[in-house]
Amino acid sequence: MTESLAHSAARDVGRVFDGVLRSVERLSAHVVGLVHDAAARGARPAHEELAPLRLEILGILGEHAPLVTGTGFVAAPDLLADAPLWLEWWQAGDGPDPERLVVDLDPAGRGFYDYTGRPWFTVPRDTGGPNVHGPYVDYHGTDQYILTMSTPVLDGGGFLGITGADLYLRRVEKTVLPLLPPGAILLNSQGRVIISRSARHLTGALLRRLDMEAAERAAAPVEVPGGGGTLSRCGELRLYLLTP
Repeated sequence: MTESLAHSAARDVGRVFDGVLRSVERLSAHVVGLVHDAAARGARPAHEELAPLRLEILGILGEHAPLVTGTGFVAAPDLLADAPLWLEWWQAGDGPDPERLVVDLDPAGRGFYDYTGRPWFTVPRDTGGPNVHGPYVDYHGTDQYILTMSTPVLDGGGFLGITGADLYLRRVEKTVLPLLPPGAILLNSQGRVIISRSARHLTGALLRRLDMEAAERAAAPVEVPGGGGTLSRCGELRLYLLTP
């Protein structure tokens, strides 16, 4: 495949995800504003003060339907005055109206959901940049295979949490597959296959011998040693297209 075709395919795939990323980044800016408002009063915000975020969260669900099935803000530990952990996360349910995701955030609870160790939380926290985690089964929400896109909410050097979006894998496939050339595969930053048009690589498989850093630095597709095709970054997220 020519470099121009590989680059064009990577650009088109990147646009699909970058549109959602722009929306969750705007939500991040609103979170910072709410924290600043509380700081001006000499306090930390309470969880109820996150209510103004809901209008924008519901707007993201509507704007990016049916691709996005859940979205919102997940707070860093002890950010809020009255809740050591908190998810302001809303999902498109079976009914006409979205529903807030409710999980057990009590460390003493039998079903405690410690999101602080989840890759969709830790990678943006540690790298300071956006990330896509998955595909994985969302046992605490939809019980479906999903991707979670997340970006850090930063205030100066301080980490306030993440904003993000859950995307059903089957809906991502329906959107992205027509953009992939024959034999191409879409990978996350760990080399895990997200979507494949190759009979050799199934969704969820892990390709370990790829130089993601080279593709990260390059403005154009880079050659994979040994005739393994070309590797291109897709948009602003750490997603990569491997083309034969």
